[in-house]
Amino acid sequence: MRTQLNGYIVADEDAWLYRFFGYVVCSPADIRQAVADNPPGEALTVEINNAGGNMWAGFEIYSVLRAAPCETEAEVQSLAASAASIAMIGCKRVRASPVAQVMIHNPAIASDGNQYDHRETAEMLAQFAQSILNAYELKCTGKKTRAELEAMMDGETWLPVQEAMAAGLVDEVIGGELPLAPQVVNCAGAGLRALCGAGGLPSAAELRARKAAMDGPRTDPGGDGEPPAGGSDQEGERARLAVSLSVKKHY
Repeated sequence: MRTQLNGYIVADEDAWLYRFFGYVVCSPADIRQAVADNPPGEALTVEINNAGGNMWAGFEIYSVLRAAPCETEAEVQSLAASAASIAMIGCKRVRASPVAQVMIHNPAIASDGNQYDHRETAEMLAQFAQSILNAYELKCTGKKTRAELEAMMDGETWLPVQEAMAAGLVDEVIGGELPLAPQVVNCAGAGLRALCGAGGLPSAAELRARKAAMDGPRTDPGGDGEPPAGGSDQEGERARLAVSLSVKKHY
């Protein structure tokens, strides 16, 4: 059976909202459902064309795939960036197209407050990066050390399929072997991010505000199956925890 991990990775509770506004997104619930629907004895192939997104959702997808009772295989057709690169290696085997790219970097989050708040945010991000390194190191054991992987994340590293294989993130090139790539690309500028057409998603809070403006004043979702919009305190907390692992970063 095949399923898709396309667009951007978002939290389950936000997926309906992004889809309402026409964004292509995926969430942990989509992958859970695919695992549940996979016929007994059949492998699950996860097609990946994804620029990343919500770190926590990416972690959950990784864990769901890692614990799946069936054989799982990732098939990177174009891009597995950021949170999608973590979800990718939840599969037992990773195959990639000759034209595919894998990108890894550090997590990012919008931050405000005084100097102590910013220092706390920086400390949190450093701890989140260690969790990401756990996943990469388990996949790349024997090919890259934790220190090497950390340096790659610090540099925002784009990997053509040959280099992704050399690093241990990809197991096989779809369609046969390729010559070694001359070098890994490290770039923190906007140029490479623009090449993949991934400008980033608006926040769920922004889309809820747009949806509320369209609907007019209402205190109930009206039985239409949509979750009610959260209050400002709730949205503030959700925004604080919505750590980004996607092609567009905050600098």
